[in-house]
Amino acid sequence: MSVQIALGCLISYFLGSIPFSFIIARAVKGVDLRKTGEGNVGARNVFHVVGRKYGILAGLLDFAKGAGAFGVGILLGLNPMWIWLCGLFVVLGHVFPLFLKGRGGKGVACAFGFLLGMEPFAVLISGAGIFLVYFLFQNFHLALGIGMASVPFLWKFFARRSWEETLICISFFLVLGLKRLLDEPHMKKVRESSGW
Repeated sequence: MSVQIALGCLISYFLGSIPFSFIIARAVKGVDLRKTGEGNVGARNVFHVVGRKYGILAGLLDFAKGAGAFGVGILLGLNPMWIWLCGLFVVLGHVFPLFLKGRGGKGVACAFGFLLGMEPFAVLISGAGIFLVYFLFQNFHLALGIGMASVPFLWKFFARRSWEETLICISFFLVLGLKRLLDEPHMKKVRESSGW
């Protein structure tokens, strides 16, 4: 089983490392997302710098990476607790990609893609909440923050998952928050130079 666990983590990391947003922006407009817009290699930056349809495409592909990591764990016959490792490694691959020297996206779509496989109910309700809050207030960060904060609550009290899994779920979002803090100085510099 240790071989399957290691293989699952390795495949998931490389899957997460595929920088779809970077590839799309480079192919369509010839720009490096790390040096333009908000300075982030993610779907939201593609949305603003390259175009709406390309941003949606990038987001869906990132979401698919997370779902793919869940599938990798299932195909390797891992039990749920080890499948969580596949999820962690796909997110780490996305936010610290091998192919971009560790400067990746924020990992939100990727994380939600994996979590959808683990507990569809919680993620679908959270996703609906994100769209509702955005529709009402037109504030992306507010909508995303509320949506992310709701997932552990839904996980525990509506999906009836264990405290252990709920704490692991929370750790996903802590990784995303840490990534944001690490990237903020660079992103601020790029935003200022881009006139954001």
